[in-house]
Amino acid sequence: MARWKGVFHKQGIIGLDLGSCTIKAAQVEPTRTGWRLLQVAQSPTPSETIRDGVIVQPEEVAEAIKRLLRDNAFRASAAVTAIAGAPVIVRQVTLPKMTEAMLRKTIRYEASKYVSTSIEDSYIGFEILGDVEHAPAEGEQPENAEKQMQVLLVVAPREMVDAQIRTLELAGLEALAIEVEAFALFRALFEINRTAMEKLQERPVALVDVGASYTNLYIVSNGGFFLTRTIPIAGDAFTQTVQAALHCSWSEAEKFKHTVDFRQLLKRRSSRSRASVPTEEGESSSESTSSQDEAVLKALQGQVDELLREIRRSLHYYQSQFPEGSSQGQVGSLVITGGSSRLGGFAEYASARLGLEVEPGDPFNNPDFDTAHISAEALQMFTPVLGIAVGLAVREAFAERQRHAA
Repeated sequence: MARWKGVFHKQGIIGLDLGSCTIKAAQVEPTRTGWRLLQVAQSPTPSETIRDGVIVQPEEVAEAIKRLLRDNAFRASAAVTAIAGAPVIVRQVTLPKMTEAMLRKTIRYEASKYVSTSIEDSYIGFEILGDVEHAPAEGEQPENAEKQMQVLLVVAPREMVDAQIRTLELAGLEALAIEVEAFALFRALFEINRTAMEKLQERPVALVDVGASYTNLYIVSNGGFFLTRTIPIAGDAFTQTVQAALHCSWSEAEKFKHTVDFRQLLKRRSSRSRASVPTEEGESSSESTSSQDEAVLKALQGQVDELLREIRRSLHYYQSQFPEGSSQGQVGSLVITGGSSRLGGFAEYASARLGLEVEPGDPFNNPDFDTAHISAEALQMFTPVLGIAVGLAVREAFAERQRHAA
């Protein structure tokens, strides 16, 4: 169990990222000039308690949460958690212009036009993003053209949301909100970071969160989310591939996959050769890497290349939604987060294959974030996995600031 104690111990709100592999917790307080990180911690998720994003053993997960908070001296009475995965639908849709009250009454009917899942077994949320300019049809007077608006629609299975609420109750925490992971990650990396938001004004950015069970891809701009997609290639698939290649245990495969360096592939003379090892004249392959490392790297390359192909397809689809040459359709960079993004040289390899700037997502690379009392070693080691938990932890305070600003 990873453990770090902060110097502040106040009753408050925590952000809980309940993953199938690990549980991450963060506690943040607002300051006059920004944010202060009070506490962060993580521990393993009990085996087989979360499947496909659904908590199937709330009692066991609740006990794990209680231990995590107790062992790390968290003092909080409420929590915000998040959901994600293929069953969670996030879409921007265009609807006839209406008041928020009217949309609330008709949202189930409107949502049924865009999703194939059972509306009766789902929770539905929405946010009105603004009016849409609508060109009148041929022969139609502009004043008679139907006014439209852009709406962000979120549909989530009831069992997924209810299981999270039940788990928090069993852990002795009030469930303040169950949010979509994408929104929490965007908040942590951009919305509370002035510098990052300024960069986002120039071009859209792709967020790629490589977890244990799946990889989530989000394309965002200063106007919000344009595309969300779940790709079933992630950390568990990487581990299974290594396990099959080396005929070893799961725990051994987990260790082996973090010993490789994808930068080795970039040094090879032929980009088509996956089996050969890069060598200088007179240098033997055994001097640059072992046969075991080579077997792991070769096995992982196939999985990572497939993941990158899926990411490229999504970027091309997004680009196709805009006129040719439109800057809005050009993703400027890719930000990677999640525990499985820490494979050696993954960012550099992805950048070379995709032809994009690729950088790790760091919620603390923010001039307004005070992390002084948390060790630099801890932050460096666990920063890639804390984005969602941090975004959840600041949710309520950030919303309050926005209300006051308005």
